[in-house]
Amino acid sequence: MTGEHHRAGRRPGSRPALRILLAVCALLLASGCASTRTADDPGSEFDPFEPVNRQVFAFNEVLDRWVLRPVARGYDRITPQPVKTGVTNFFDNLSTPIWALNHVLQGQPGEAGRQVGRFLMNSTFGLAGVLDPASMNGIAEKPARFDQTFGKWGIPPGPYLVLPVLGPNTPRTGLAWYARFQTDIVWNYLDNNRSVRDKLTVLQFVDLRHQLLRIDRMVDEAPDPYILTREAFRQRMEFSIRGEVPLEDDFDFEFDDDEPR
Repeated sequence: MTGEHHRAGRRPGSRPALRILLAVCALLLASGCASTRTADDPGSEFDPFEPVNRQVFAFNEVLDRWVLRPVARGYDRITPQPVKTGVTNFFDNLSTPIWALNHVLQGQPGEAGRQVGRFLMNSTFGLAGVLDPASMNGIAEKPARFDQTFGKWGIPPGPYLVLPVLGPNTPRTGLAWYARFQTDIVWNYLDNNRSVRDKLTVLQFVDLRHQLLRIDRMVDEAPDPYILTREAFRQRMEFSIRGEVPLEDDFDFEFDDDEPR
């Protein structure tokens, strides 16, 4: 889970999910997020547990402000950019077989084959995925996740739930997380070496939080960060399932990396 500096060898737009999140945030900020619930609230039916969700959201905000965000900022400041890029590439490469599986489950065997080819090329010539020669050879990454697959199968998301630490979720995304853990390379194949597995899991979490640093200011300045986060999550799910993701063509999110966050 760069502002927006593309990782070495990556094609622009290779991380559409994050760009969708940024685009939705910009749209909600431009329209002015309502700070109170109204009958016109587009997410009212999606969020029947809003009072409880807001309490958990407030807890997560405190945890993030005092623990997770400082760790991510420290990582950003002390880690050279090539290393950060390599870490992100490494974990993306480990996710590629899961993306390929989901493409198969979504009836896209051709794309699944391309992602398998990408994984093999990056795992060998790319030094276990730290480098990304596949992108330089025209094989772009195309993430496909279990929640997207379940949505395409017609499984409804269920009500919006904010979970401690994990943040925005639904029963469907919870099922997707379970499927992910059952197929995750690090979680399963390093089960006998839990010390390495746990360290990699922590590093992956820090990397994901680091990637979201660029939207912190946008969330902090929102009239209602809770609604902003909820609607961004909801729209991201819908765009992912419908395949209507080219919002990046209409918005430019090039932030100055030296600008204080």
